[in-house]
Amino acid sequence: MGRGPELSPQLRSRICELRSIGWTTGQIHKKHPDVPISTIKSTIRREALRENNVSRPRTGARRKLTEEDRDYLYDLVVHQNPNITHADLLEAVDHKIKARSLQYLLREMGIRTSHGG
Repeated sequence: MGRGPELSPQLRSRICELRSIGWTTGQIHKKHPDVPISTIKSTIRREALRENNVSRPRTGARRKLTEEDRDYLYDLVVHQNPNITHADLLEAVDHKIKARSLQYLLREMGIRTSHGG
């Protein structure tokens, strides 16, 4: 079975608050039947790891291009110069990414450009 949606910080706080006043996981589940008992248990167990019951950032490397960089590339290709080359696009973002990553990004955006040099 797949994962469900994340709990909101408010619901996490409510679960931890009920636990701190002595409620059992079963009682909390009766109060919030849409939340599985295993989720309630893991929420209580991980309370100390969270700040203000907000999800921690995902693991892995951060994106090399900011949203502004992505928007700038989109504007360059779509509005300013539809025939711009990949090399010129890489130059526009100071070679923060490799050519293959640029190709993936443009494909994700639904953009086709010339491959010149």
